[in-house]
Amino acid sequence: MEKSTATFITILAALLLAAVAVMGVFLNISLQSERQYKLEANNDYEQAYYQLTDSVGNMRVNLDKARATHSSAMMCELMMDASVSCESAAQALYKFSADGYSASALTKFANQVGDYCAYLHSKAAKGEEITQSDYSTLQKLSQTAALVQEKLAPVREGMGEGGYEFSSRLGSLNEEFSSIMNALQDGSMEYPSLIYDGPFSDGLDDKQAKSLSGEEITPERGAQIIKEKLGGIGINGVSYAGEGNSHFKTYLYTIDDDHGSGDVQLSAAGGHIVQFTFNCEEGEEKSFNAKESAIAFASALGYENMTPVWSAESGGIIYMNLCYEQGGVIIYPDMIKVKINALDGHVIGCETLSYLFNHTSRNIEAPQLSEREIMARKYGELETQSVRLAVIPTPGGGERLAYEVYGRVGEEKFFVYADTSTGDEVRVLMVVNGEQGELLI
Repeated sequence: MEKSTATFITILAALLLAAVAVMGVFLNISLQSERQYKLEANNDYEQAYYQLTDSVGNMRVNLDKARATHSSAMMCELMMDASVSCESAAQALYKFSADGYSASALTKFANQVGDYCAYLHSKAAKGEEITQSDYSTLQKLSQTAALVQEKLAPVREGMGEGGYEFSSRLGSLNEEFSSIMNALQDGSMEYPSLIYDGPFSDGLDDKQAKSLSGEEITPERGAQIIKEKLGGIGINGVSYAGEGNSHFKTYLYTIDDDHGSGDVQLSAAGGHIVQFTFNCEEGEEKSFNAKESAIAFASALGYENMTPVWSAESGGIIYMNLCYEQGGVIIYPDMIKVKINALDGHVIGCETLSYLFNHTSRNIEAPQLSEREIMARKYGELETQSVRLAVIPTPGGGERLAYEVYGRVGEEKFFVYADTSTGDEVRVLMVVNGEQGELLI
């Protein structure tokens, strides 16, 4: 009897140990599943929050752009874009509302802006006048959208730093949404933004580079060309590093002088400098003219008749965009970008892809409307300050001649591109303050 009891106890202990082991396995699986669920849920929340902030930003920009147009077609286009952004914001907010967050006030705001955009779209499509009251409403909605964007920013920044986990803060986002609505009521308003480096800096490329002329050179000849073209800025050491073929066949080189080193990408066809970057030690502070330095550098590379169209400064570097000028007309697709050390005026980089892809001799017809007639036209609330002719890129890789109308709506700056025959707007760009100074969207 004692032996049977001992055997029973042994078997029972073994079974209990096995049960504990099985439970441990299931518990471990359960914990892994919970962690996976939290990770997936947090990713969903982050995606929705990024969608929300991007949509509110796009909404605000299109509302502002609409204040600088008097064209029915352009107003329709801008209001359609703004409506899409409103719908996208509402969809992102639905994710939070469905999971217990109180986002109803923000959802209502997005829907109200969408409704007003639809109203103005309908009004413009019928050819009805956009009144001063309409423009005032656009301004108020834009200011509110800017405030929402500002209040959403801290959470987004926390996400980027890895310090904000939605899945572990169920319901706590209500505090952020509540603070936004409180701020809307107290009337405090500011607005930040970000964007790209100058008008049409990312002009559309053709499939074939129009300006790649000349027979294919050897790598040895390429090294000689670099010494000839960059010798003026002190480059004396050039070493061949291999071939590249991202857009077309190129040769890659490393360069150096007494102050630093860098890289050059040269087209195999004709030996045109495609890209140049140089990491140099900072020199002594000198007085210089950045525009003149950029033009002289472009000329040394063989690019003549280049006119500065945009500049910005960030981190001790001046970014300068130069465009080809033909008969007084700015050709935006034929662009070269130059980087200059802001301390001593030393050129430390350039990129010529847009020029190489697009440059060709163009037959530019005389505009039907004069600059004086364009200056006299009304573009929403825009106070026109200058007008000039420009060739601008169009969707699909095309180009068109337009008047570039620069002016202000209050403190905001805009570039409106108007048809040379009708004066109607074909593009509106807004100047905003970004990390690299004044930028465009």
